[in-house]
Amino acid sequence: MSIIQYLITASFTLFAALTAGVAIHLILHTKLVFLFADTPDHRKVHSAPIPRVGGIAIILAMLAATLVWYALSPRIGVAPIPNDIFLSILAAATSLGALGLLDDSKFVNIRVRHKLVVVVALALATVFVFGVHPGAISVFGLFVIPEAAGKAIAALWIVGLINAYNLIDGLDGFAGTISILSLAGIAAVSLIAGCPSAAALSLFAAGAAAGFMVHNAPPARVFMGDTGSCFLGYVVALLTIRVAFLMGESGKAPLVMPLLAGIPILEVFVTILRRYFSANERGIGRTLKYIVTADSSHLHHRFLFRGFSHLETCILVGVLSATIVGGAVCAALAPLPYLPWIAAYLAVPVAVSLYKLGLGGRFRRISRRRPAGVRETPPPVMAVADINIRVDKVDNRIDTNNIVSRPDTGNAVDGADINNKTDAGTAA
Repeated sequence: MSIIQYLITASFTLFAALTAGVAIHLILHTKLVFLFADTPDHRKVHSAPIPRVGGIAIILAMLAATLVWYALSPRIGVAPIPNDIFLSILAAATSLGALGLLDDSKFVNIRVRHKLVVVVALALATVFVFGVHPGAISVFGLFVIPEAAGKAIAALWIVGLINAYNLIDGLDGFAGTISILSLAGIAAVSLIAGCPSAAALSLFAAGAAAGFMVHNAPPARVFMGDTGSCFLGYVVALLTIRVAFLMGESGKAPLVMPLLAGIPILEVFVTILRRYFSANERGIGRTLKYIVTADSSHLHHRFLFRGFSHLETCILVGVLSATIVGGAVCAALAPLPYLPWIAAYLAVPVAVSLYKLGLGGRFRRISRRRPAGVRETPPPVMAVADINIRVDKVDNRIDTNNIVSRPDTGNAVDGADINNKTDAGTAA
């Protein structure tokens, strides 16, 4: 790409960011904020209703930049967008946009199984109708996965990333920060692989997410909702599949693709493992039902339960995500024999982070008669006064002799397993 092409791409990215930011600003001054208000509940971390209209603006900004680029690319001398990618983005904007708008509204509650039908249908259409797939995948030069299996992996990859981005969208600025970093990494790897059109599309999506982040940075004034999270997850999945196709027989795709996806893939993997080992029911059916049951033990919940603010959580996760995505760029540049060293280097911060966040632990819903050794967390709006509880450092049992008074805390609250022995002090 020439300097002129870089400048044109940057201008389109800025156009997408301004479009998203201005669209959200205008929507916030309409009555749509009441139709798409997200009311707080026991799993959510906000305390007041916040409109879920950011996803509308993200899709509009991405579509506007993509349509203009697609129409003007022959005239302005930039790389044209392939028809299969263009049609896939249009299909995703239509289906996921309509699905997300209905689900984000106050009047419609779409069940998970119905959402999954739409997501699976979109994934199958992307791979088998529009023809977006990685082809035959070389695994580190050791063996080659056939094209038919590669298509199945691509469909599962799309479904998995859409749901992964839906999982991480639970905190101010969380999903936006991760998506911007992943899309920036995809742009870099696409340029390395020689596909400027994929780099441009990833930058358009990153620009739209950046315009949304102006209103979503802690404290958030708007959420992206399922509309934005599902669409961003689809775009990341679509472009990483294109990156895998461009890499061809280099053997790097099995490592570069998960690294570019970053934190969402890690979140899904950790969540499945944690829920599987925490399941008390016997039988495959009940265990699978437990795995798909929502809880309050995601990565962002664990940061908050350890005392980090929304902004601090976004910064820490952003640093970890930038490290992982940077590893993907290094893997794309490095020769194949160096990939194990890059993977080993990235495993250190990931393993330490998961250990510090208590991988394998459970955040239980605790009753008023809780077992010894489990800390009770008071409701956020209720002050607990005149309690002096000492936790014995030796056997981690709660000494109730020092309790002066104990007001009724009402219903059960969420707590966390404690592995370390700490002094509780005096709560006021």
